[in-house]
Amino acid sequence: MTQPNDPRKVKVIVELIDHAVAIAGAKDRGDLVARLQQAKERISDPQIRVVIAGQLKQGKSQLLNSLLNVPVARVGDDETTALATVVSYGEQASARLIVSRGDGEEPEVVEIPPSEVQTDLRRAPQARGREVLRVEVTAPSPLLKNGLAFVDTPGVGGHGQPHLSATLGLLPDADAMLMVSDTSQEFTEPEMTFMRQALEICPLATVLATKIDLYPHWREIVAANTDHLRRAGVSTSVTPVSAVLRSHAIQLNDKELNEESNFPAVVKFLNERVLTRENDRIRDQVLAEVRSAAEHLSLAVETELSSINDPGERERLTADLERRKQDAQDALAHTALWQQVLNDGISDLTADVDHDLRARFRAITQHTEQTIDGCDPTHHWAEIGGELESAIATAVGDNFVWAYQRAEALAQEVARTFEEAGLGAVEMPHVDAREMGAGFGEFRSLAGLEAKPIKAGHKVVTGMRGSYGGVLMFGMLTSFAGLGMFNPLSLGAGLLLGRKAYKEDMENRMMRVRNEAKTNLRRFVDDVSFVVSKESRDRLKGVQRQLRDHYREIANQTTRSLQESLQATLASAKLEENERNTRVAELERQQNILRQVIAHATSIATSGEPAKT
Repeated sequence: MTQPNDPRKVKVIVELIDHAVAIAGAKDRGDLVARLQQAKERISDPQIRVVIAGQLKQGKSQLLNSLLNVPVARVGDDETTALATVVSYGEQASARLIVSRGDGEEPEVVEIPPSEVQTDLRRAPQARGREVLRVEVTAPSPLLKNGLAFVDTPGVGGHGQPHLSATLGLLPDADAMLMVSDTSQEFTEPEMTFMRQALEICPLATVLATKIDLYPHWREIVAANTDHLRRAGVSTSVTPVSAVLRSHAIQLNDKELNEESNFPAVVKFLNERVLTRENDRIRDQVLAEVRSAAEHLSLAVETELSSINDPGERERLTADLERRKQDAQDALAHTALWQQVLNDGISDLTADVDHDLRARFRAITQHTEQTIDGCDPTHHWAEIGGELESAIATAVGDNFVWAYQRAEALAQEVARTFEEAGLGAVEMPHVDAREMGAGFGEFRSLAGLEAKPIKAGHKVVTGMRGSYGGVLMFGMLTSFAGLGMFNPLSLGAGLLLGRKAYKEDMENRMMRVRNEAKTNLRRFVDDVSFVVSKESRDRLKGVQRQLRDHYREIANQTTRSLQESLQATLASAKLEENERNTRVAELERQQNILRQVIAHATSIATSGEPAKT
């Protein structure tokens, strides 16, 4: 598989950045140089991240191993992928753990033998008891050589779907997603929910229907799943594949068998839609950075050039710059509008996210309580618990996606306040998924019921206990009439009273069982709410800090640009004739370069092609 020649125009963008850096360095704008260097590192990163996601035991790891023809992921009958595993290209196979150091420090990298990738690394001895965040693997696979990096994620199914939020948190930084679902059955409701959530964050995706070699009815399943997606308004395609046939085809060098595995269709998707960066958010962000920095520099260059070429305009320019500088300082002060918008927006967002989460949990609680009232919980507690845990996990995922989208909208709202203040050179920040939290850990499962299903012996004893009193009481009364203790009247009364006692006992017992079930339900929901609410608040605090630091840097850069322009205007009055001619030539050269940088960046952002100059 070959990658098209520079589809992102990386070389052109890097050249634009280098031109802007040279001018920024000449003007002693270290802040802009640092900003542009970061943009250069981001656009030069060759990795194209593809997240492989799906429910438990759908064949994600086996699919990745067969796709790369390298055993980079653990395969087995239990839950094999317990940690996110990032697989990228390397001349030699290697593996390492990314281990948390705690206290906000950068994670530590711990090298491990590549063979240990096939073991459970959550408690790897090399981590020395610390939390393992992820596993990074390199492999000499030709498929990875063009920059592809696959992220094999833990299954999003299971009790409470403990990995759902962590998987969703990986998607904002992903270029594409492979959604894996085997052909043993049609899409389940949790799968459809996850796809809906995931596609709102990472729209470039395809569904891979695996294990077609195991299930003869796979064509009917694929057709039914395609219909499900169409009814849900999802245009994502479904591609049937077989990892087993792919592995055999590679071992036997059988081209026909490889075609039957349908893996060439997966390679085609990666080649034509992923490697071409169809959904290239990073490039758009970098181009915005370049345009913004170039506009900052153009302000100083054009102002100085105008003051030199037209000395009569110097006083007007000086007054205008002083006014704009004061306006900018007023607009960007600590109590400026953008600060108010950000603080109010975060407060509103925190309250809305918390209310949304509580509303979802409340609806789930009410629905589950209605289910409990309509059945005997002792017979259906496992089903009730599984449905509850899946509903809770889905609610947490929906809440995460909604909070992420609202945070991006808040960033746009803050940017508008800069534009309204006349500061148009404001790029949008990237709301980092890591700042969004994304991992809530594994929740404790719903507690079991102490009450057990009633047995036949207990029912008999309860009935006999009630009937005994009736037989005794009516037998004594009828004995005055000369009848024996046991007669039709006393036996009938005993039967009626025994039935009444049995019914009351069953009703009281059912009431106690249902109350116990509801207590366990509310305790579980309260425990989850306690954890998720804390994580949600911390997540939004991180977003607030990220946006605050971003726009504070914009504020400082804008103020400095105006200050530099003012100083250049005043300095131009002191230039001698020869110096003035030399300075004009240099400024015109810089002005021409910056204009081309802005034009090229704008053209690439809108059409993907550089502008004609």
